[in-house]
Amino acid sequence: MAKTKVSEYSATAANNTDVANINIAEGCSPANVNNAIRGMMAHLKDFQAGNVAGNALAIAGGGTGAETASAARTNLSAAASGANSDITSLSGLTTALSTSQGGTALTSFTSGGAMYATSTSALTTGTLPVASGGTGATSLTANNVLLGNGTSAPQTVAPGTSGNVLTSNGTTWTSAAAATGITQTTGSAPYYGARAWASINEGGASLQSSANISSLTDNGAGDFTLTFTTAMPDTNYSVVFGSSYYAQNQVHVTTLDNSSARATGSVRIQSYYIAGGGDTVTIAGDFNPVGVAIFR
Repeated sequence: MAKTKVSEYSATAANNTDVANINIAEGCSPANVNNAIRGMMAHLKDFQAGNVAGNALAIAGGGTGAETASAARTNLSAAASGANSDITSLSGLTTALSTSQGGTALTSFTSGGAMYATSTSALTTGTLPVASGGTGATSLTANNVLLGNGTSAPQTVAPGTSGNVLTSNGTTWTSAAAATGITQTTGSAPYYGARAWASINEGGASLQSSANISSLTDNGAGDFTLTFTTAMPDTNYSVVFGSSYYAQNQVHVTTLDNSSARATGSVRIQSYYIAGGGDTVTIAGDFNPVGVAIFR
């Protein structure tokens, strides 16, 4: 068989009797030796350049056993460079892939933490900050209310005492006791609650019912002092009276005892009646009941 390429050469020397159809058997002419050497050199160059099919160098000889790049990668179990689908896993990396390489540039992660971008080319892990859509906090106290705090972690408001409500102080929110004043229902006019009130049995010198009144002092007929549990802010309060007892030809009246009867801690009242028939004399008397309400 003619030896027209390196792959056709035989590992048995006696079988190599020609080179490119040039006879080099025993007794050949000297010219054939010269021509055979030239032919062999051409075969080697073709082998080196990969010009002739079937001349692939075996893997055992340090080659790839293939004549194309894809066949060589297959034979060597190697992945292609650039975009490819050959790589299915990486197990020998000692340096993290950078973000520009499609990696994270991180070698470890915070357990339970979030991974987020800190710039257009860097990632980190940990507590997600407010600026990235997180809370900036690693824990939140149970049942607390969260308050915005700019780009910092949220502030919190604890529930406080049972019955408290969120209250604005004009700057932030706090937990405070619910207001106990009158609740306005309809209309635009404001409502004002009584600061104190009492229903008095003057004859028995006793309080039948009351609010913000700590005691009743009997100063004489129809003359009583009401002491407030919580003092008034000043003495400019209004006192409203009601005397319900009626007798024929008598007018019953309850008023302030005198011009200085209003104190911040108490108020002194006087009940009297005016006899009928044109009599203008006032007579002190105890009535039942007498109503008193304080407004400020």
